Amino acid sequence: MKTNKLLGFAVMGTTLLLAGCQTTRDYSFSEWQEQPVGKSRFNIPTISNIPVTKLEQNDRNNGQVQNEKWELGCGKGIVTSAYTFDVWFTQQTEQKLKDEEQFRQEFAKNNIEILKAFPVTSNDNGRAVGYYADANIGSISDCKVAKFGFRATRGQKIYDNDHGGIDAVVSVFYCGEPELNINKLIQGISLVNDRDAYAATVAALTTPQCPARKTSASTSSPSFEDSDWATARKGKYDRTFAITWGSGFSDGYLETKIDLKDYGGTMEFVGPNSANCKMQLSVRKYDSPAEGTWFANCDKGDFASGTFTLDRQRNLTGEGTDQDDKAVDFTLWLPETEACGAKKQKARP
Repeated sequence: MKTNKLLGFAVMGTTLLLAGCQTTRDYSFSEWQEQPVGKSRFNIPTISNIPVTKLEQNDRNNGQVQNEKWELGCGKGIVTSAYTFDVWFTQQTEQKLKDEEQFRQEFAKNNIEILKAFPVTSNDNGRAVGYYADANIGSISDCKVAKFGFRATRGQKIYDNDHGGIDAVVSVFYCGEPELNINKLIQGISLVNDRDAYAATVAALTTPQCPARKTSASTSSPSFEDSDWATARKGKYDRTFAITWGSGFSDGYLETKIDLKDYGGTMEFVGPNSANCKMQLSVRKYDSPAEGTWFANCDKGDFASGTFTLDRQRNLTGEGTDQDDKAVDFTLWLPETEACGAKKQKARP
């Protein structure tokens, strides 16, 4: 389903969120961690008319900036948020969010065509700035997008110079049926006060079973240690791989910088139009063959996503489509983990 490629592309929303926080200069991020949907800091699961099928969280500056990422409808869309619980975003950030031309340009450079844009209005949660819009994302039409900031925390924060500035920034990307009720989401978003009670409410919601999630991708899965993915070398190293991206780009020995982890990893390479591209790999099933999803974003606007498998010989094979619905295929052989090699040597007579 071509709308599923949105999920991979929409991670750009996470990076759009994070500029302009009035925080310390330690911009270190923790790893994204999948969490039960009931652990949401914001009430997206209960105000979205599209079911939330996955939640991920990370933080920056030792928790001063808390980030969340909600998958909608098994990949039809995504909502991302950045929340500063004891500080606020700068005036410059608010001014950028108020600028409709800036809103349009920010999405245009990522191949998102904004059609009619509407200003976000303040609600019971306090002051709000930004826009939501109908949009076309590449060849995908009938989409909804938004980027806005609002005041999530009531009352004054711990600093005397708090004038009620925005402390949360949210991005929304969605394509598909049924249509996302974006007005309800924008007007109703708020912090969850009682997490335990909210988790019970979320547990009672009807959530679809996503086809790609037959097996947990958690490294605590009992099948992980004996899985095909466990045998592939983790860490940072260089490889070459073969890739075909549409009809205009093909390379049988393309250099890539790999950073492989237990749950997936990244590949960085020079792709179509000599653009710098970064591919994210996420394992969804460790059983043989290992399976997962991938998405790639390039700094000149191209993006693509799809699925991959890893067999017992550590051949990584991926297939998918780009923003124009053109085929993208790649193959890569991964070396054996050093730990596995050591075990085999030790076992020799």
